[in-house]
Amino acid sequence: MANIRLLIQDRLPAGSFARNVLTLMTGTTLSQALMILVAPILTRLYSPEDFGINALYLAILAILAVVACWRYELAIVLPEKDEDAANLLFLSIIICFGMATLTLVLVALFRSPLVQLLGAPELVSWLWFLPISLIATGLFQAFNYWSTRRRHFKRLAVRQITVSIVTSTTQIGVCSIHRSVSAGGLIGGAIVGQIVATSRLAWQVKREEGKFIKERLSSNNLKRVFMRYKKFPIYDTWSGLLNTASTMMPVLLLGYFFTPAVVGYYALGQRVLTLPMGVVGGSVAQVFFPRAIEARKAGDLDRLALEMFKRLLAIGFVPILLISIVAPELFALIFGYQWRTAGEYLRWMSLWLLFVFISSPLSTIYTVMEKQREMLVFNIVMFITRLFVIIIGGIYGDDLFTIALFSFIGVVLYMFNFFYIQHLAGVSALKIIKAIIQQVYYGIPYAALPLTVWFGTYNSMAFVVAGITSGIIFVIAKVYQIKKDTGVIPY
Repeated sequence: MANIRLLIQDRLPAGSFARNVLTLMTGTTLSQALMILVAPILTRLYSPEDFGINALYLAILAILAVVACWRYELAIVLPEKDEDAANLLFLSIIICFGMATLTLVLVALFRSPLVQLLGAPELVSWLWFLPISLIATGLFQAFNYWSTRRRHFKRLAVRQITVSIVTSTTQIGVCSIHRSVSAGGLIGGAIVGQIVATSRLAWQVKREEGKFIKERLSSNNLKRVFMRYKKFPIYDTWSGLLNTASTMMPVLLLGYFFTPAVVGYYALGQRVLTLPMGVVGGSVAQVFFPRAIEARKAGDLDRLALEMFKRLLAIGFVPILLISIVAPELFALIFGYQWRTAGEYLRWMSLWLLFVFISSPLSTIYTVMEKQREMLVFNIVMFITRLFVIIIGGIYGDDLFTIALFSFIGVVLYMFNFFYIQHLAGVSALKIIKAIIQQVYYGIPYAALPLTVWFGTYNSMAFVVAGITSGIIFVIAKVYQIKKDTGVIPY
């Protein structure tokens, strides 16, 4: 490990883009790897209905988390002066506690009608914990962007590992002790993980930079940054709210039209694919944001945006293609046959989630270019379209048809989104189309092996092994290519 560390320090200078991404990816990889490893255990301890109830709680939390700090946390990275950034951090914290208080009032008034609407009466008692979860999530968002600005990526990596360890340990431990705990074990584990990880991050910021922040706070500065960055609550809050609501809409409406078990299948399918995607996508987005700000000032944003698009497409296309091919049999083998339906869902969702993976890091260009109004318009269109599609599927009464239709619309919308983002950065559509065609051509041989095995044997085990083998070959080829291009082995 010491030799590896020295090699990384020698080849990847401190503060470089690759070094920062690698730092975040280390923490995120360990975090997500743990979540993936414990997933087969959790699927045998908890039922699809339990996963559905947990997904509903997290969906409600995700929507509330968008407005936790009124999106002022996004502005922390932008100011030239640390004084303004410190006041934005403090402003975000104040707003977060205020929103948690408002959430407590809303829970007291509307918890019973809400759970009846979602078809999940077991959720009613757990809604009281929403204000606590919102504080933990909102404070993390604020400290996250402060740490991004200050280039303290190591502490964010540690936070990712902490939340996964605490969450997984609690969820397994609680159910092992009390088998009748049902969905409460999943929800309680997530709450404990959020609290512990965010408390540790807050302690680190206070210990290392608390005095620095406190000395720069003043009521006049708070008022000034409140007005200077008012576009964020006016436009970005609604844009983010609509984006998150449209993303979480399947969870909420599947619960309304179908059953918690259907929600559980959807949640597991999405989770299995988004966890490994988050290893790269989340880390890249975290580091890409400040780098994009610098590139815009230097007049080099088009080159950076196109390069990032090509890298994300090259990383994500083949693995997601392979997963979409073998998903049902893979889920039945790993999680138990009752979860095969989740694999069917994932097969339809895979292409949509690929475009989400590509668009999410690049969407920070909206903020960099201060185009919050355009992002709001896009999210309004996406929300209305997705709502209409799921209602159609729900009325039709077929859950798989609903997932497929929702995913198809997601592909169309996100494809338009990243074309427009690249346009904002100054990249032509022709270059994007050329990159996509090249990647499809490159990915065809990897898909050939599992498909040949399936149509030749119709053996599920051999089919899954062939898909995994193709994935391993892809990883080896990608590592070799990176080493050839840069001289660095991506440990």
